[in-house]
Amino acid sequence: MSCFLSVCAIPFCPMTFHLGAALAMVRERARSQGGRVLLLPHDNPDPDSLAAALGMSRLLQREGLDCTIAMAGIIGRAENRAFVRELKFDLKPLENLDLATFGVVALLDTQPGTGNNSLPASRLPDIVIDHHPLRPLSQQVPWCDIRPDFGGSCTIVWAYLKEAGIPWTPDLATAFLYGIKTETRDLGRECGPHERQAYLELQALADHAKLYNITNPKLSREHFVALDRACRMAICWGELVAVNLGSVRYPDPVAEIAELMLAYDKARYCVCVGEHEGQVFLSIRSEVEDAHAGELIRRVVGSKGAAGGHGMSAGGRLHQPVRGEADLKTTYDELVARMVAELSITQPPSPLL
Repeated sequence: MSCFLSVCAIPFCPMTFHLGAALAMVRERARSQGGRVLLLPHDNPDPDSLAAALGMSRLLQREGLDCTIAMAGIIGRAENRAFVRELKFDLKPLENLDLATFGVVALLDTQPGTGNNSLPASRLPDIVIDHHPLRPLSQQVPWCDIRPDFGGSCTIVWAYLKEAGIPWTPDLATAFLYGIKTETRDLGRECGPHERQAYLELQALADHAKLYNITNPKLSREHFVALDRACRMAICWGELVAVNLGSVRYPDPVAEIAELMLAYDKARYCVCVGEHEGQVFLSIRSEVEDAHAGELIRRVVGSKGAAGGHGMSAGGRLHQPVRGEADLKTTYDELVARMVAELSITQPPSPLL
């Protein structure tokens, strides 16, 4: 097995990432299928993962490769829909594509075996680029660039584009700026020198009229329905706020409400649960810098699903589908009980309102 990047957790990798060697590998592998490359962000993709995919397409297109950006799931959040619309992303439904026609498959902002991407388990990707902790299967991937010290996956790709001298169009700069902006909450959460440098450089290159349209979209009725239910259903256990959103039209509000509820002045942790098409989604957010949210959510979910994240934010979904509100309530109660136990909370629950 060859790997072009070392992460401290991978002692058998060389300590330097060689972009030129990685690109040569991709050219060789893609040649078998007419130079076709599939770029796949995680399911229900967010701006960080989409910007990373867009950047990789620019990088690989310069190598003469034919890149397709695919997606699975839904883009539901109003800002994310505006992001795709304003920047004219050409996203192909993964279910409509024949994977056998692609010589190279890349996973962006996700890894094999995480449960948050729809790449079949039988197809090991050729490229994995992610800022979440290393997963075991990723060690078998030739181009494996896992950098948990980066605040976003698009920041990793930003470094590639700088090294390769790829020109920054206004739309490309806007995509990366918004990806970093949302992933780090305007550099306020889990960011380092790479994000700060990229943010400052991209500010001067981005289309700020489009950025305004992305950050200030019109909101659907469903947004306010979810917000109303969140406020009515929120339960507080000391510094933890827990919300059962019930059935949602798309998974995005689960993470969105978890972020929002963390603004409550007594909250240091928030867990939000919702059901979409029978699947249970959950998100954890924290303002505690050493919350280790990714590890926390994996303990909460256990063997019941797939979950992951990093220091202050994490998400997951359960394997077992639920049938109806009563079934969801039982699942929600169990997840929250585990969360309360993990945080050693002793205060009794009380409604937020």
